[in-house]
Amino acid sequence: MNTIRFWKFWTTEVVLIVSLYVGLFMLGGMDFILDNDFTYISLINLGILVVSSLVVGFQIARRREKGTDMQWYLADTVLSLGMVGTLVGFLLVLYSTFQGLDVADNDSMKHAIETLSTGMGTALLTSLVGLVSSIVMKLQLVILEGEH
Repeated sequence: MNTIRFWKFWTTEVVLIVSLYVGLFMLGGMDFILDNDFTYISLINLGILVVSSLVVGFQIARRREKGTDMQWYLADTVLSLGMVGTLVGFLLVLYSTFQGLDVADNDSMKHAIETLSTGMGTALLTSLVGLVSSIVMKLQLVILEGEH
């Protein structure tokens, strides 16, 4: 049954690696993240996802199912970090967008719109990366702890 578990894990890893490569490098996702997430929480979450995937892979290769508490914690942590990024983005929008806003001045309005888009971009991007990372990490852990 361990070979079935290995192939399930390997399949998810190949899909993950291909998706990350295509999304981050071929479609410009890395530039998009760097441009829209000034907190870099999305990159931290992706780093945690990669490291956790390697750890789970080693555990599967060594036929070891015990000691997954840290990986479960990290799967919840990336979700929480995504929510922190959401709050930071919303705080940026709420506290800095409307300070000194002069609706008659085009430059002031442009600045307000740029701040709104930056804050909302950070909020949504960190949430998305946190959610997807958490889902993938939990799937890997379910495969690891599956029926023996």
